[in-house]
Amino acid sequence: MADKKEHVYGGQWDGQPKIKLKDLIKPSGMEVIPDEFKDKEAVKRDIRPDMILPVDKRMVLKADSEEYQRGLIVTWKSDGGYDVEYWFETPDNIVPAELKGDGKSKGKSIKKVYLGYHPEIDKNGE
Repeated sequence: MADKKEHVYGGQWDGQPKIKLKDLIKPSGMEVIPDEFKDKEAVKRDIRPDMILPVDKRMVLKADSEEYQRGLIVTWKSDGGYDVEYWFETPDNIVPAELKGDGKSKGKSIKKVYLGYHPEIDKNGE
């Protein structure tokens, strides 16, 4: 049986520290997505919703905060889209909030957002 050779990188130049391969691949706290989640043929995970939204009914959601009374009102529309509103103190007090799309600010005085149905997504989610 051959001796296990430890892989070392660096150290070619004076003062350059040598880095062991095992130190490069230490866990970083990031969780790797298992391959079966990416495989469309694999058995699907059992994902259960926290709430089922009825069509065209405003559902009031409250944040779990003792400091402030605030939350969202979400309406699943009959056309397949969603209306989302941010409330503060009471659900009838809709206040402006910043809207970000793909990480970029779209405005800071938005009161109502519509998330539309995406027609390119088929019923199998492909």
